[in-house]
Amino acid sequence: MKKTRDEMTVVMKDGGLEILAEDLGEMRVSLFTLPPGLDLGAFFAPLPAGRCPVPHWGRVLEGEITLRYADGTEEVTRAGEFFHWPAGHTAWTEPGVVWIDICPVSEARYVDETLAAAAANA
Repeated sequence: MKKTRDEMTVVMKDGGLEILAEDLGEMRVSLFTLPPGLDLGAFFAPLPAGRCPVPHWGRVLEGEITLRYADGTEEVTRAGEFFHWPAGHTAWTEPGVVWIDICPVSEARYVDETLAAAAANA
């Protein structure tokens, strides 16, 4: 199973924000592009404790992103770095960021469903 960037599903595209994704087997592969100054806190607000409940693995291609975990610790992931971000985080970017992300499909679908239900009730 494989997909090129052009074959991936556009999940969201708004201004400088773009999320492309495909479910490949039991994992979701995504390409995230976030513009400078984007804080994902509002996006994660409908999720438990206002944090992303999904673990992620991947590599930052451009820019950098800062994550904050429930215990208050923060980490910055920069271009060229591979990462594992455990569940229970929020994130923001000052300079903008592009990264390849891999996460379990089952957990990603929970987020999809929760955010869709919140949007329908708004």
